[in-house]
Amino acid sequence: MDIWNLALNLGAAEAFSLAPQAVEAHWPGTVGDPDALLPGATAVHLLIVPYQTFAWREDEPSVNAFYPAYQNGRNIAQKLVEALQAEGIRAINAPNLPLKPLALATGCVSMGRNCLVGAREYGTRFTLQCVLSDLEPTDAAAPAARGRLSRECARCRACLRACPTGALNGDGTIQAERCLRNFSYSEPIPEGMRPLFGVSLYGCDVCQRVCPRNAGQRAVEPPEELRRALSLKALLQGEYKPLAPFIGANYARRNRVMGRAALVAGNLRDASLLPLLQKVAESEASPAREHAAWATQRIMAGDREARPEG
Repeated sequence: MDIWNLALNLGAAEAFSLAPQAVEAHWPGTVGDPDALLPGATAVHLLIVPYQTFAWREDEPSVNAFYPAYQNGRNIAQKLVEALQAEGIRAINAPNLPLKPLALATGCVSMGRNCLVGAREYGTRFTLQCVLSDLEPTDAAAPAARGRLSRECARCRACLRACPTGALNGDGTIQAERCLRNFSYSEPIPEGMRPLFGVSLYGCDVCQRVCPRNAGQRAVEPPEELRRALSLKALLQGEYKPLAPFIGANYARRNRVMGRAALVAGNLRDASLLPLLQKVAESEASPAREHAAWATQRIMAGDREARPEG
């Protein structure tokens, strides 16, 4: 079977079929041994699915373009699994394998100071997807490793200067507990960090936005369906389900979405949302409750500053 053409016809930009190898699994929920996911698997099919960043306005709620792009990539990988299974080939979608070391082993990407792998054609804006199967591998690969920094990073410190929390170590590793993208969605965000989220409901794009590897890329308008799904008025009333196709079911949970919507409302200082925020602060569970109370205080404090007594 021509797995390369099949993957490209389904929407991937690149596809590699590698021999399985165990890799270190540092992140919660990841599994380092392909054999633990599909016993006896003979091939790891690594897919690269590029995307373009969104051109959001500064005064509107936003979502990092990675999230809908990742959903698209997952769908492509699942279609590949189904195509293989239809031919009687054992195959599974394996998104919980650590994919950066496998991608680095192909030699097609390099590690950046911002802890993201990049490819010359796509910069750092692509998702990695993985399918395990019983096919024979067709591509050679080095042993999986973290890899050396890309040549573009040699004299560049743009991401280190731009990171709002100082989460980047500068050697391709990250202090995960400081990265805005990694903050818990089910617990209150530390108060000092809340303004740093700005208008982003999910994700932080700063280190990619300043990266020279992405300099030639053009931003595109987000889908109108996504803009409508990000209505803070709707989200603060618990209408979160329209977001699910764009960010995935795990992120699109009522309390998680309401909590993040409250942060954005507070950072926008949108006084028209005060009645909804006060209701959330009084009746919803954590973290939505704490975030809504904080947003209410932030908006009211700003209003007092704008209308000083006397």
